Amino acid sequence: MSQSTPIKIRLMGKDYTLRVDKDDELATLEMAEYLNARLKAFKKAHPEQSDLTAAVITGLAITEELFTERAASRDPGDHVNGVLTALEKKLSKALRA
Repeated sequence: MSQSTPIKIRLMGKDYTLRVDKDDELATLEMAEYLNARLKAFKKAHPEQSDLTAAVITGLAITEELFTERAASRDPGDHVNGVLTALEKKLSKALRA
């Protein structure tokens, strides 16, 4: 089991202390840098928006990217193959009965 360690990240000029597994420290810092860059870009494009609005809109945009990537990486054939395998098992079972 990995040991938990505190790290500091900075988002929109505010410091936050997080406790993360030692093994996840670098990845968490990279994610925080990415999020901060996206937040800054949103605020630069929309300076009239509050930090909370920037966080929500940026979070939704990143979530949309994640969902799009997940959908693109799925092979529709996997679903069809799964259905066919299940049907084959049912048919085999019915023929043995």
